[in-house]
Amino acid sequence: MISAQQLSLDQLEAGESYEKCHFTYSDEKLSFAEVSLKNCTFDQSDFSHSEWDNCVFEGCEFLNNTFTESFFYQTEFRKCRLMGADLSGSTLLKSTIVDSKADYLNLSATKLEECSFLDSSLQEAYFQEVKIKKGLTFQRCDLNGTDFLGTPLKGVDLSNSFFDSLNVDPRLLKGCQISIPQAAVFVGLLGIKFKE
Repeated sequence: MISAQQLSLDQLEAGESYEKCHFTYSDEKLSFAEVSLKNCTFDQSDFSHSEWDNCVFEGCEFLNNTFTESFFYQTEFRKCRLMGADLSGSTLLKSTIVDSKADYLNLSATKLEECSFLDSSLQEAYFQEVKIKKGLTFQRCDLNGTDFLGTPLKGVDLSNSFFDSLNVDPRLLKGCQISIPQAAVFVGLLGIKFKE
């Protein structure tokens, strides 16, 4: 493990763990495999077109950072701050966001395959025009105000999360998994009114 050092992003080595390190800028295309970053900080805020294979981020901050058109395979974000981060146009395969603050996260026009969000806040996040393959799971997440417009929700499990409102396309709800209490919210989303 490498700890408490200042390094360039170009110095990240495959199979290495870094803790409390500070990383300066890189002018090269970012491509990493089997790297663990715990409580690290970054000068760079634009990670567009980067590749992350079997990587773990824990306790890192990416507030309003850009990861557009990036590729994540079996990558996990744990206890991270991802508010306002832009991952639009990216591909996430078998990746997870756990116990993270990700309000306003932008995942629009992404491809998600076997991804999950656990114990995270995703208030007013953007999942517009997302292509979902082999399911998408939200467990104990705050999805209040999350925007799923243009995204088919077949195979998406919302049943163990909470929200008072969502933006959804009623034509694309078929196959979405919700709990019985959430059904009342969906009835309201569809413009249906209860009469006693």
